[in-house]
Amino acid sequence: MSKVILVLLVMVISIHGADARTWNVRQDGTGDYKVIQDAVDHAAAGDTIRIGPGRFEEKRPFSSYPVDTAEKWMFDVYVAVTVSDLTIIGSGADQTIIGPPTRLWVDPAEPKVICALSRVSRLVVEDLAMENVFTGIYRSERGSLEVRRCRTRGCGIGVLTWSELSTIIEDCHFQDIDHGVISFYPARNLTVANCDFVVCMASFDHTANATVTDCNFDRYAGGCQFANNSSGGIYSSTFANQSNVGINVVTGSVVNLVGDHVSGSAVNLRLRTAATVTGWDNVFSGGSNSTIFSSNGMVELHGCQILHGTGPTVKVDAFVNPPLRTLDMSSNYWGTDSAATIASWIVDGHDDPTVNAVVQFEPFTGQPIATEPTSWGDLKAQYR
Repeated sequence: MSKVILVLLVMVISIHGADARTWNVRQDGTGDYKVIQDAVDHAAAGDTIRIGPGRFEEKRPFSSYPVDTAEKWMFDVYVAVTVSDLTIIGSGADQTIIGPPTRLWVDPAEPKVICALSRVSRLVVEDLAMENVFTGIYRSERGSLEVRRCRTRGCGIGVLTWSELSTIIEDCHFQDIDHGVISFYPARNLTVANCDFVVCMASFDHTANATVTDCNFDRYAGGCQFANNSSGGIYSSTFANQSNVGINVVTGSVVNLVGDHVSGSAVNLRLRTAATVTGWDNVFSGGSNSTIFSSNGMVELHGCQILHGTGPTVKVDAFVNPPLRTLDMSSNYWGTDSAATIASWIVDGHDDPTVNAVVQFEPFTGQPIATEPTSWGDLKAQYR
């Protein structure tokens, strides 16, 4: 790149930065506005809105489309984003709270705390809390979304996204919600990292390349679900005390699991309807129904701890059509050095000839495998 072009690029970037403005919202009247929506209504693309401490409860009706469009619908929103590029920053999740002090769900679709529809190309939300409404952040298709250091509590949904560009959710806390994060087609390139899900779950539906990294899932019916041909992975995350399923992979979804620890669920890992799971270095510590349950889903796991609970360690069913399929779970630790014991803990085609699938568990290791991050190459080398 020539020096002239480089100088011109720097000038363009500088000019754009000079045009951007920061709007301050303060309840005590020391800022530009007292109400968040007033600041949003006056903002231009590239602007930042900084919100001071306090609980902000002002909401307004918002139309999803222009008034003369037949497909429009109306719903209450605390912050309706109407510019193409906006950053909203609070004073901290313990300081800036948007939403009522008690749960307010007018109907199953409203109100929403922050809403960004397809005209918004980029939205960044940081350092605030959203409470007691149906949806915390509602991000439609086309644009991108970044959420950091936010807390959502007492809502139906924390973050709902259709973003086909990217969604990044980092260092957030979701509590007492049905879905902390949920995505739908055409959502893709979704990253959830360093987040806590307490009494709630994450769900990806028709979503390409969704990754969950270093997250904690505590209680609720399920932990994390990939459905309807979704793809992605779960890495270095913990799942504890889900009453039903820790990790659920269904309907053609393809998921990689590395370094996860699942415990206290009825089923640690559940596969259904042509789902595929691969992985290594995971701990499945036993379920009350079964540790791993596959209904016509393919599994390949190595270097894991797959431990016996009160139900079968692995249960296989719904493989109704030939040919015979093999679920490769070799080179794992099963909590015993007895092949006969491991075989007795597995329910598959050996037990029911109508099930056209069997579990390959040999060779297996007799000692627990250290649960440390590793590569496929390193893993394979251990068993040569």
